[in-house]
Amino acid sequence: MKNRFSDNVLRMAALVAILLTTACSTTYKVDPALVAQFKPEAQPTQDETYVYVIRGSAFQGGIRGAWLAANEQVVADLSNGTHTMLKLASGLNSIHLVQGLAGYGYTKVDNKPGEIVYYSMDYTKGKMIELTPEMGASMVMQTKRAKELKAPRKNDAYDNLLTNPSLLDFPIMKPATEPMKADSESAVISFYRMETLIGEVPFDIWSEEGYVGSTRAGTYFQVRVKPGQHTFVSLSERYSVLEADVEAGKEYIVEFDVDMGWNQAHVQILPIDPVKSAKTIKKWQAKAKLMEVDETVLNQDEFKQRVDLAHEYLTTQFKKVESGELAKRKLNSQHRL
Repeated sequence: MKNRFSDNVLRMAALVAILLTTACSTTYKVDPALVAQFKPEAQPTQDETYVYVIRGSAFQGGIRGAWLAANEQVVADLSNGTHTMLKLASGLNSIHLVQGLAGYGYTKVDNKPGEIVYYSMDYTKGKMIELTPEMGASMVMQTKRAKELKAPRKNDAYDNLLTNPSLLDFPIMKPATEPMKADSESAVISFYRMETLIGEVPFDIWSEEGYVGSTRAGTYFQVRVKPGQHTFVSLSERYSVLEADVEAGKEYIVEFDVDMGWNQAHVQILPIDPVKSAKTIKKWQAKAKLMEVDETVLNQDEFKQRVDLAHEYLTTQFKKVESGELAKRKLNSQHRL
């Protein structure tokens, strides 16, 4: 009996492995007949943008629920093989899926007055993909209308997206040519992100003055600051706060660490002791790619408006730092190179 039971377990495990690797899913193609039959639920005015969001039928991840969020609200239950249509005010809009408190598949739907646009969720890649109208119509016709929520609820991932606008695929960072050097009137802080966990997912850093930069694994960027005190924050599952007290003519190393959290990644801005971590710093300096903020992207209306919204929101958080409500780490003279 024991051997027969073991054999059955092995067979079942093999079957599950086959199903997972084949990842049975519907292959969607443009179907002219379905396109001809398709009629949008409504037509937007010039002040509106209508967005069809489609979650195609797929085996992989198919039993997992997902909710659709638009800006500050969760608006639909988007289960496997369903679609919904969002009626949004034309302007800046961000949509994504939510599981638990975590958002994923972020995309922007900006400044499309009077348009109907189509997106599908690639669950395996965690990305939202814009479709042609023909493909969108074909997929809508082959999926069910998603279950309506009785009322929208708060989008818990919105604050995270607000403080991490690079999640919307803005190419905000570009390769830098020359490392910064501290001088008689300024200090330089280098932010290294070397942890490879979800390394392609960007996380942004802010100071009390505004946007600082975006991090990805294997890169670093530098910030020139005046001597004195500066506060840096980043947000994923919760806030990480670094209070820096720097001297002119000095350089400092900071690590941006990403670990597994409860619902989302856990990010930390960590001051590095240059004596205790001399070997590590040397490896980082030899390996990491130097990046800098692309001022052209920073000044694009779509990005700049989001930065302004985030800066307004973060004003409250910086007040919490000042009052001691948010824990903080300190970077000071013992961390200078």
